[in-house]
Amino acid sequence: MKPRWVLDTNVLISAALTRGGTCDLLFQSLADGQFAAAWDYPLLAEYREVLARPRFRFSRPVQAEIIALFNLAWHTPAASHAPPLPDPHDQPFLAVALATPDRVLVTGNIKHFPPPCRAGVTVLTPREALARLT
Repeated sequence: MKPRWVLDTNVLISAALTRGGTCDLLFQSLADGQFAAAWDYPLLAEYREVLARPRFRFSRPVQAEIIALFNLAWHTPAASHAPPLPDPHDQPFLAVALATPDRVLVTGNIKHFPPPCRAGVTVLTPREALARLT
């Protein structure tokens, strides 16, 4: 069974901004089926909203290409018992990661998920995640 991980929004943005970079390679691994991206509807809404921000200037086809990687079969309703985080906006990502069998969250902002608040979720940088796949 392939791993099912949660991707923080910053990973999506970095993948789209830096083609050929670590986050883009991670997304290529997702597209190749090496892992599944767990999500719920609030996460998907955030992904869409952030990708559409004018400051990033992502074309609609680029936005659609990224969102298309979030397969309906990987929808994972968030756990209701996630511990509080310093930034409440990060809470939904941890809650979905808690609901997955692998309990892995990939983010470029590890400091947003302090170890005492992780509740057993492994928090990886994109580079660490990519290394786990190879």
